[in-house]
Amino acid sequence: MEEENLNLSWEIRVSEGRAGTDPEAPDWEVAELENGVVKNTADIYNNLTFAEAQNIRGMWTKKKEDAEGA
Repeated sequence: MEEENLNLSWEIRVSEGRAGTDPEAPDWEVAELENGVVKNTADIYNNLTFAEAQNIRGMWTKKKEDAEGA
């Protein structure tokens, strides 16, 4: 059995139908990408300010790096 080479990453983007011009507005979302593609829409977290989205992406990235280092 071959081990799948899964590359997880997180993308901050403007939610559909939102302007994304104000970093304090809840116009932002974080999407979990598996090999560059959203596989599950439940892995998209929206209604975030840009700072909140950055914090979530940073937290998940750190968790992934910690798990890989363990």
